[in-house]
Amino acid sequence: MCAASLEFVGIALVERHEKGHMVRLMALDIGEVRIGVAVSDATGFLASPYTTLHRSRSEEQTWQSIQRLIDETEAEGLVVGLPISLDGQIHAQGERVQAFAERLQQRISIPLTFWDERLSTVEAQRLLTQREQDESEPRRRQGTRRRTQSRRRQKGQKIDALAATVILQDYLDALGNKIEEERS
Repeated sequence: MCAASLEFVGIALVERHEKGHMVRLMALDIGEVRIGVAVSDATGFLASPYTTLHRSRSEEQTWQSIQRLIDETEAEGLVVGLPISLDGQIHAQGERVQAFAERLQQRISIPLTFWDERLSTVEAQRLLTQREQDESEPRRRQGTRRRTQSRRRQKGQKIDALAATVILQDYLDALGNKIEEERS
């Protein structure tokens, strides 16, 4: 699955990269409520969190938001995290993501590929926890429930964008390895 996905977008991108054309990619971590978004740098080697979209009740509105981000970032390819279970199977959530992405593909202007996102959210949570520990700034207790819910929501949004970053960086690393293998 992943090798075929790499081929789908990767061949064209490898060729463009070898010709000196820099390639920017965007990745999506599609959830039921939010979609984490990450983009690569202009060289196509480093992924960074970009934003988190809230899924609208109207899919058309969500697709328009994604196309707007594609235009804004000048992305040339879209990598969609596909939740595959640890046993290698695609279950209900993976099927929902595939169906959403297939409908999205008809409405966007760039190629789309799936990438195995196994454990990307776990890795994103680990990275966020590590970042918070590294910052280690003193935290004051906030006594209101509203602030706690707001922080929880913000943390969820950060995790979604970080999960998209993990997915994209994994894809970029695999693409970079492919480029190196072809040069050897």
